[in-house]
Amino acid sequence: MEKPKMPPAQIYYGETVYWLCLASAVVCTIGPVVTMLSADHNVMNPFFLFSGIWEGKSAQEIWTEVGGGFPGGHFYLRRFTYGDGITQFGIALGCACALPALLAAAVAYMREKPRAYLWAGLACWVAFLIGYSMTSGGPPSH
Repeated sequence: MEKPKMPPAQIYYGETVYWLCLASAVVCTIGPVVTMLSADHNVMNPFFLFSGIWEGKSAQEIWTEVGGGFPGGHFYLRRFTYGDGITQFGIALGCACALPALLAAAVAYMREKPRAYLWAGLACWVAFLIGYSMTSGGPPSH
């Protein structure tokens, strides 16, 4: 019995997610090493961070004491060479891997015969929603 052929769009989506998640894991492994090697060259000193966590302080208290306040959701773009910036980038990469995967799937749907316009459009719509949620400011601060 012959195995069914996997549709190209699903292969492109799966391969893209796989490799980006793998890259994300590698980056997230490198970040803490850089953090510990240069503890003072971080947004937040990791030794004071863990001390505050073990003391049961709130996230707001810890950010105020250790980092001077929360620097915003995309602080890693301004401090990419910092250890915590590298780690945060790895997390963002892993969380956003569906966006390029959906675009790759949309291209594959457009190459199919007959063309799968509905599926390509839906893939682009969901990719847009992911991109919008990544770039929006998030919930309003009080």
